Amino acid sequence: METYIPNRKVLYVDDEASLLSSFVSMMRKQNVQTAVLNDSRNIETILQEGGPFAVVLSDQRMPVVDGVAVLERVARLYPDTVRVMVTGYADHNDTLRAINQGGISHYIAKPWKDDDLRSLIDDSISRYNLKMENRFLLEELDRENAKLTELLDGTVVGTTRILGDMVGYMNPEGAAQVERVRRLGNAMLGMLTELSSHERWEISRALDLFNLGLAVLPPLTQLAINKEGLAALDRSPIARNHHLLAAGLLKDIPRFGGVARIIELQRKDFDGSGEPTNQPIKGTELPLGTRLLRILVDLDRMRKGSVQGRELLKRMINRPTQYDVTLIHRMLGETTATAPMSLERALPVTSLQPGMVLIDDVTTRAGQFLLRAESTLSETTVNILLQWHKNDPIVEPIRVHDAG
Repeated sequence: METYIPNRKVLYVDDEASLLSSFVSMMRKQNVQTAVLNDSRNIETILQEGGPFAVVLSDQRMPVVDGVAVLERVARLYPDTVRVMVTGYADHNDTLRAINQGGISHYIAKPWKDDDLRSLIDDSISRYNLKMENRFLLEELDRENAKLTELLDGTVVGTTRILGDMVGYMNPEGAAQVERVRRLGNAMLGMLTELSSHERWEISRALDLFNLGLAVLPPLTQLAINKEGLAALDRSPIARNHHLLAAGLLKDIPRFGGVARIIELQRKDFDGSGEPTNQPIKGTELPLGTRLLRILVDLDRMRKGSVQGRELLKRMINRPTQYDVTLIHRMLGETTATAPMSLERALPVTSLQPGMVLIDDVTTRAGQFLLRAESTLSETTVNILLQWHKNDPIVEPIRVHDAG
């Protein structure tokens, strides 16, 4: 496994040669690779040749290409680079442009205090490398998992095929039902676009194997099912609860724990009644695959003569204690409810959190406009507001609601 190499490169852009020289001197004893640029028109060249930088600092007041434009270009080429505006306190409007357009993380006023600037740069480098190392490790983990998944998938496909063939060999009626339910279930999975690939995989395997328990029923029961159809299951408690046998067979197979859970609970009613009685679970606490499988299996069992699937689904809506009617509405292509309104709160600046949405414009007591209503707060904007509040108090409380 490869090792992450920290990035400690820092770039300072300023058209004043004396400040660039002071910056290089200040950073000489720090564990960083320092680069400076006195012509901001060349920002893209130095970024392409020397980047990515962990931190880019830019003066605002420069001819032709100002600091906001510099940091915008940094954000476009290297969005993870920490961007810092160096500005005079009078440059409020420029700082606001940098927040909204350049995506700056911090601003520091001229003339800076060396200790403060060194501390800011050190913290920014640490924050950048923590983020990038986490990403590096996740990518490495993904690569290793991909190799393992490729190996396991071959085993899983073979296991599923063998288990499915067992049902078909022992109980053709049960295998035919699996095929019908799987066809409907796969159509429904195509509508559930919010599912993760893992959830989708587990539900698909449950659709393949929910009748696995039929293969281990006593021979006389097998004979009755093949002669009379699946209705014969209702005469025997062990046959009626064959899904519990299937779950028992699957639960200890690697990667099939979630599949076993879906199948184990498939006879549970939405209100929590039904087998297994020792499982106190109901409503949306039941796995989505369980709720879907319950609807599909009952739909297949109730289908008779001229009564079609949509008509049966509409009848099932009237049984909310048994079925997830919201899921049935989705199967019918209907919308049943709107999202709940998020809670409105009035908070001081110090209580603001990323993800909150502003209800009103944010201004200072002196009348300076900072952020417009309906803006969603990010970690950066919260930090900027906290810094600003120390120098130019913001009107409080600030009305917000959570992102819907």
